[in-house]
Amino acid sequence: MTLIAGLLVVFWGSTLVSTSSGILLGVRVLAASALYLFLPGALLVRLLNLRIGSFGPFTILSVGLSFTLLALVTVLSSVVFPIFGVGAPLGFVPLALTLTLVIVGLAVLVSSTETTLPHLHYELDVSPWVLALVAFLPGVAAVAAIVMNQFGSNVGMYVFVVATATIVGLAFLQLIPQQLYPFTIFAVSVSMLLHRNLLSEHVIGADIQSMFYTATVVGNTQIWSPAIGGSSLAVPMVSAVPAAVTVLTGIELTTTYKVVYVLLFALAPVGLFYLTREIFDTDIALYGSLLFTFYHLSFYFTPDKQLVAELFVVALLLVYFGTYFETPGSKLAGVLFTVGLVYSHYGVAYVFGFALLAAVVGLFVVQRIVGDVEHRLSLSYPVLLLVGATAWYAYSSPELIATLQSVPLSLADQVVTLLQTGLVEGSGGSYVSEGSGTLDDMHLALYILLTVFLGVGLAWQVLTQLYEIRTGQSPAYVEYTALAIPLFVFLGSSYFFTLNLWADRAYQMVLIVLAPFMPIGYRMLAEKMGVVIRRITPQSVVPEGTSWAVLAVLLVVLLGFNSGFLFAAIGTSHSATFNGDAHDYVFENDERAGAEWLIANTNVSETDAYQPRDGNSAREIPIFTDTVTSQMLRSELPESYYNTETRQFKNEWSPQFEIENIDRGYVYIRERGVSETNTDVPTSRLSSDNETEITSTHNVVYNNGAATVVSVRPAAFADGTVAQNETTANGTTQQRLALANGDSAEAPKQTVHDASAWDR
Repeated sequence: MTLIAGLLVVFWGSTLVSTSSGILLGVRVLAASALYLFLPGALLVRLLNLRIGSFGPFTILSVGLSFTLLALVTVLSSVVFPIFGVGAPLGFVPLALTLTLVIVGLAVLVSSTETTLPHLHYELDVSPWVLALVAFLPGVAAVAAIVMNQFGSNVGMYVFVVATATIVGLAFLQLIPQQLYPFTIFAVSVSMLLHRNLLSEHVIGADIQSMFYTATVVGNTQIWSPAIGGSSLAVPMVSAVPAAVTVLTGIELTTTYKVVYVLLFALAPVGLFYLTREIFDTDIALYGSLLFTFYHLSFYFTPDKQLVAELFVVALLLVYFGTYFETPGSKLAGVLFTVGLVYSHYGVAYVFGFALLAAVVGLFVVQRIVGDVEHRLSLSYPVLLLVGATAWYAYSSPELIATLQSVPLSLADQVVTLLQTGLVEGSGGSYVSEGSGTLDDMHLALYILLTVFLGVGLAWQVLTQLYEIRTGQSPAYVEYTALAIPLFVFLGSSYFFTLNLWADRAYQMVLIVLAPFMPIGYRMLAEKMGVVIRRITPQSVVPEGTSWAVLAVLLVVLLGFNSGFLFAAIGTSHSATFNGDAHDYVFENDERAGAEWLIANTNVSETDAYQPRDGNSAREIPIFTDTVTSQMLRSELPESYYNTETRQFKNEWSPQFEIENIDRGYVYIRERGVSETNTDVPTSRLSSDNETEITSTHNVVYNNGAATVVSVRPAAFADGTVAQNETTANGTTQQRLALANGDSAEAPKQTVHDASAWDR
C-alpha cells in the first residue's frame, strides 16, 4: 500500500507542474506506466491467486490484465459517463480519477488476502560481456535506426544484425545460461521491433494507419463511441487504448504505438517460451520463440491488432495450462484475457475460437475411435468466445459485421478463381509463384524447409500421443496438440485461399502456437539421420542426441533474409532498414506533408461525421497513387472521414498503368515509389516514364522533393458539370460527436506552388 500511495503522489504531483522539462515528463511517464499499465494487473494476479511462481509469467499476466482493465474502463466510461453529463470521459481528469479509484479498490481487496508475490531471484553464471551484449542490444538497434535516419548509412544495421546473430550463437554454445533465456528473447524481440519502428516518426505498416487515425479522433473527441464509425472502433485495445495511454502519460500518440506497444508485443515470444518450456523442454522453447521473433511480420510493422491479440492468446494459454481454470480466480482471468483478445483483433479471435471448437470435437472423436483420453477442454468456452465476439462486433461496428458477412461469398469467389486460374491473390500459392531472383528463391526455400520441420514435428507429436492413448496411457498436454492441428489445417488452407487474411499474416498468426513444433520436427529428423549414418558407417564419430547447430544457423540465415541484411550485402535491399530509397511502409514526414497540403489548400475536406458510402462517386475526390502510398493515406485522408476516394495506379488485378484512368481529382506521387528504370517495374511502383507522363499532362501543384501532388482537370469541366472553385478546408480534426465540445480552428495556409486546375 505504501508503494501505491507513493506512486499516486508522484503521478498526480507531476501533472500539477509544467512538463516542459524532459525530467518531469520522464517522471510522469514512469509513474503513469507503473500505475496504470502494470499495477492493476499485478493486484489482480494476487487477488485471483493465479499461482504464478516465477517473475516472468507474473509480469506477462500483470501487463495483459492491466491493458484489459484499461480497455474496459475506456469503453465503459465512454458509455456510462455521458449519461451523467460528463461529455469527455476520456479527458485526463475523469480517466485518471476513474483508474485511480480502480487501483485503490483492488489494493483494498488484496490487503485482505494472504496471497504473495513471486520473488525475482537469479543466480547467473555468465560473462559480463555476454550479459552486456544482451542488455544493450535494444540500444544498438536504436542507434542503428538513428544513423540510418540522420546519415542514410546502414552500417549500424549491419552491426545490429551481426550482434543479434551472435546472441543466437552464444545461446547455442550455452554461453548464455538458461535462466537468462527469457530476458534474452525479450531483448531480441524489442530490438527487432525498434530497429525498424524508429526509422520514422510515423507508424509503420498498413492496417495500423487507419487505427492511428481512429486513435487520433478518439483522443481529440475524448470519447469512444460506435458513432465515430469504422471497424477500428471494434478493437479498442489498438485504437482507443493508445489514445488513453497518451492522455495518461503525456507522450505523443506515435510514441505510444512505437515504444509502449513495442514493449507490449515483445512479451509475446517470452510468454511462448514459458508456455512451451513447460509443455516440451527448454531447447524447444528457445528455438520456437526465435522462429516466431525472426518471422518478418513479427517486427516489420508497428504492433497492431493481430500482434497485440497474440499476446492475449499466449496469456490465456499460460493461465489455462498453469491452472486448467480450476479455480474461480483463474476462470475470471480467462474471461478477462478473452476480452483483451476480442478487443484486439477479430481475425485472431475467430481463428482461435474455431480452432478451440475443432479441438474439442477432435478429442471427442478420438475418445470414440482410438481410446479414452483425459482432457479439460470444454465446448462452452469456444462457443461463448465466438458468440460474445460476434455480439461485441455487431454493437461496436456494423461496418465490421458487413465485412465478416462477406467472407463466405468471398470464399466462393476464390474457389471459382482457383479453378479458373489456379491462383488466388494473397494466397500462399501466389507468393510461391512470385520468385524474382536467386535470393528470393533461397528465401522461399528456407521457409519451405522450416515449414516441413513444423509439419513433421506436429505429425510426430500427434502420432506419439495417439499411440499413448491407444495403449491406455494418458498423454500430457494433449489439449495443446489438439489446438495445434486445426491451426495447421488453417495454415494449409492459406496456400489456396485467403479467408480475408493473406497467407503471410496467417502464417504469423498460427506461429504463436505452432512455432515450437518446428524444432521438434528438426530434432526428430536429426536424430533419425544420426541413427542412419551410424548404421551405414559404424566408424563415424556422429554423436548421439541432437545437435542444434544446423537449426541455429538456419535461424540466423532467416534473420539475415527478413532483416534485409543478405539482400543489402549481395545487392540491393528492398527494406528501409538497409536502403533509404526502399518503397515500403516506412513513411516520412516529408512524404505525409503532401496530404496535409491537400487538406489546407484544396476542396479536400473532412465530412461532418462518419458517413457510409452512398454510391454517389461524383461527391468524392479521387486521389490516385501507388498501392503502398495508399496505405499511408489511410492515416492522412481516410475515405470514411474525408470526401476522398483513394485509387491505385495499378495493382495485381490491373497491372498496367493507364493514363486515361486519371480523369479528375489529384495524383499523389511518393518519389520513392518511382522506379529508376522503365523495365520490370513492379505493380507497387510507377516507372519514370509514367511519372513524366502524369506531370507533363496535368498540373503540378505541390512538390517538396519527397512527394508530388498533381491536380487533374476533370473531364466534365468543359461542360460545367463540375464546380470550378474549391473551398479551402481547415487542417484540424473536426469534433465528430455532439458529446465533444469546442470548434475546430482554421489551419494556417501553406505555400501553394501552383494554382489548382479546379481553382481556375
